[in-house]
Amino acid sequence: MTIGKMKKYEEMLQNPVLRPHLPETHWMTNSRTLRMLKTHSSLFIKPNHGSGGNGIIRVRRLRRGYEVQCGSSRKTAGPASVLKAIHSYRKSKHRYLVQKGLQLEKYHGVIFDIRVYLQKPKNDWMIAGMAARVAAPHKFVTNYHKGGHAEPLRRVLLSLFQNNQAKVNAYYQKIEKLSINIAKTVNHWHSIHELGVDLAIGKDGHIWIIEANSHPGHMLFTQLSDRTMIRTIMANKRSIGI
Repeated sequence: MTIGKMKKYEEMLQNPVLRPHLPETHWMTNSRTLRMLKTHSSLFIKPNHGSGGNGIIRVRRLRRGYEVQCGSSRKTAGPASVLKAIHSYRKSKHRYLVQKGLQLEKYHGVIFDIRVYLQKPKNDWMIAGMAARVAAPHKFVTNYHKGGHAEPLRRVLLSLFQNNQAKVNAYYQKIEKLSINIAKTVNHWHSIHELGVDLAIGKDGHIWIIEANSHPGHMLFTQLSDRTMIRTIMANKRSIGI
């Protein structure tokens, strides 16, 4: 059975180094959702066992009321009907989390995040690939199956930081260090040998942990013109036996 998002979140929360990088997240209840809507301009509501960006609901505060969106469908609702709008997109068999929405940096006007592909072919974790995942226009998720595409991470960071090489290198080191720390923290999950870590950069420059996935997909890396990362990933898969 796959490990749910809340279990991963709670385990990472125990690590004092990772804790400042985790957005506020709780089990979804009606009362919790309404409380968080009062203090945050946006929320993400996610199925605990969802993957590929499926079933994620975004709630954004408008000047009057809220916009509730799931996939390409969206509704506007007032304070009295926002819960009804949220529940119309929920699947009853799933348990959901509610998470603080983040104000993220953009690349060419659309949101992006960072996928770090870690593998453990022997005894130690290594980073086999890192790429930016750029969302399709008007999408709020970056997943490959939702139209997101890969861009070389250095290219995106150079654009973000106005070609400041020193700043890009510093962020690279932070991303690598944080990702290895995450992998070591969750290492006991049924002897996993691969991990997909998704990170994002806020408008204030802070790095946020979005997800740690014990069954990461590698198709994103096939989109990069430089084949080095996908070759490394596939070679390690053969070594691991998966």
